[in-house]
Amino acid sequence: MTVYVAGIDLGGTKIEVGLIAPDNHIVARKRFPTEDHLGPASVVARIAACLDELQTLLPGGERVAAVGVCTPGPVDHAAGTLIDPPNIPGLHHTPLAALLSDRLDVPVRIDHDAKA
Repeated sequence: MTVYVAGIDLGGTKIEVGLIAPDNHIVARKRFPTEDHLGPASVVARIAACLDELQTLLPGGERVAAVGVCTPGPVDHAAGTLIDPPNIPGLHHTPLAALLSDRLDVPVRIDHDAKA
């Protein structure tokens, strides 16, 4: 079994999702508008749908084992929460790690994009 992970770049105008193989090469990726004005549930649903679509490209029905998200603005690492990202007002105080983890059933970690 090959262990794949997903990397998500969550920005003010776009979200980019990539599936990464153990040798660190990107095996699939997709970009779509953030549309944070639709709220956290919409953003999480669209990320989950994108991951579902990309995972169909993995061999043998493999699934990602974990997800990492980089995002602007202050992040509460312990809680996995976006605190007040300046260019994503629709996601202020969103427990993104928990929402994604619940939806995807894998561990999710978030970090500030300047550090990721």
